[in-house]
This record gives sequence, C-alpha cells and structure tokens, in this order.
Amino acid sequence: MASLTPSIAIDATDIETDAGSRADIGGTDVSSTAASARGVDRTRQADTATATAWRRYDRPGRAVKTVVLSAFALFLLLPIVGMLYFTFRSPTGGFTLEHWLTLFDAHDFSSTTLLDGVLNSLMLVAVTLAIELIVVIPSFVLIAVRFPRLDRAMDMLMLLPIAIPAIILVVGLAPVLAVLSDVVGTNTWTLALAYGVLALPFVHTTISSDLRGLDCRTLSQAAESLGAGWPRTLIDVLLPCLRRSIVASMLITTAIAFGEFTIASLLNRVTLQTALISISKTDVYRSVIVTLIVLLCTLFALFAMTSGDRKPRRKD
Repeated sequence: MASLTPSIAIDATDIETDAGSRADIGGTDVSSTAASARGVDRTRQADTATATAWRRYDRPGRAVKTVVLSAFALFLLLPIVGMLYFTFRSPTGGFTLEHWLTLFDAHDFSSTTLLDGVLNSLMLVAVTLAIELIVVIPSFVLIAVRFPRLDRAMDMLMLLPIAIPAIILVVGLAPVLAVLSDVVGTNTWTLALAYGVLALPFVHTTISSDLRGLDCRTLSQAAESLGAGWPRTLIDVLLPCLRRSIVASMLITTAIAFGEFTIASLLNRVTLQTALISISKTDVYRSVIVTLIVLLCTLFALFAMTSGDRKPRRKD
C-alpha cells in the first residue's frame, strides 16, 4: 500500500501538468483567434471607409445626372432644331409652309426623283437584310460553333472592308456587277451585294461579341444530343439567344444602305443619297426636309429598340 501511494501522486501531478499545458495552448489559440478577428474587423472597416469615400464619385447625384443628360440632349437636338427652323424659313423673310407642301407635289420632277431614290433604297435595305440574315449571320454562328480556331482569322478578314477605300471596292465590284447586269439586267438591287460587304465588319463585331458571351458550343451539343439537326439547332436554339445582336446588326445595315453614297454615285445608280444631292442643286429646302424625316425615323427606331429590350420591373 505504501508503494502505490507515490505512483498515484506522480500520476496526479502529470495530469495536472498536462491540463495546465492544454489550458495554455487553448489560451494561446483563443488569443490568436481574437487577434485575427480584430484584424479582419479592421480590414473591413478600412474597406468600408474607402467605399464610402469613393461612393460619391461612383454614383453621381441627381443634379450631375440632370446636367449631363441635358447637355447630351442639347447636343443631339440642336442640329435637328436648326434644320426644322430652316425648313420653315421663307426666302423673303418670316416663316412659311410652302416648302413642306411642295414635298407632296407628285408632278414635280424633284418629287419623282426623290420617290425613285426612296423606293430603291428601301429595296436595297430589304435585299441587304435578306443577305445578312440568310447567309452572313448563320455563317458566323457556324464558324463560332464548328471552327472556333478561325476566330482570329475572321477578325482580321472582317477589317478589310473598312481598311479598303470605297473607290477601290467599286473597281473590284464593277466586273461582278457587269456580269450580273448581263444575266438579270441593270437593276439597282445588285448594289445590295456591295452594301452587304460594307456591313460585314459591323455585323461580325455585333454577332461575335454576343457569341463570346454565349456558350454556343455547349448549347449546340446539347441540342444535337436530343436529336436536333443543325438547321433546327440554329433556328430554335442559337438565333433566339442572339436576337438583340441581330436587331442591332439589322439597324446598322439599314443605316449603311440608306446612307451610302460613294458606290451608288460611281456606279450611276439612283438611291436616296444620290437623289438628295441632285435635288439640293435645285431645291435645298426639300433635301433638308427629307434628311430631317429620315433622321427622325432613325431616332424613333433606336428609341423603340431600346424601349423594347427593357425588362419589366418586378413588384415585390
């Protein structure tokens, strides 16, 4: 019994030593955890102070927004107001509606030329949009899905219509249009081929930027795994995802077809721009009126597109 007492005392001493060491270790862990927590709090406080300091620069106040938007609206509307004032001005002084009334004179030679130019431009817009929707945009989507390695080559190739001057394009396209004239006759719609080439860089930039943000290869593979062929995958899966970029590219193509002058003038075709130039030599007021109408229609189309893309806000 006497021999067991020292061993029990030694064991009790060891237990007390282990408990004290564990308590020290636990105290060290708690202190280190508290220190790290304080460091995290200080970092958060510093980030909050920095965000608060820069918040007024990131989000301007209502007064700054009003000033900026008013300056932009003034910059945009001032030329339109000037054109509108010019159309109502009388050569003898004062204001008159005579210039607007002569616009609807069907027996005037200027009205006939203008009508032919507008109709030809509308036809060119329709044919150019058909080429873009049927040939160009599906080709861009096919390259992005099946041949992604050609993206860099396509980016370089699509810059050529911008880099090459329009007069050089006319020299290159004149033999092609001459052959088409022998086959289908000398029609204005053949200019749509040239306008389609001019619109290629803008259509490619709009479509490719949307394709890069869209996992089109995965979508096409999922559609094919469900039994869909390429035409159905293109029409039912990929093109609906690209509707915004397609609408934007269509508006750009329409603007190019309406505003192009060099190629139509060098090839002796009557379009809206060539008709406006010929009319301005005899009646500058009528050319300004038509330009104003086209500009207002373009602004209305842009406003309608941006308003249609807005999603309705959900009411909580």
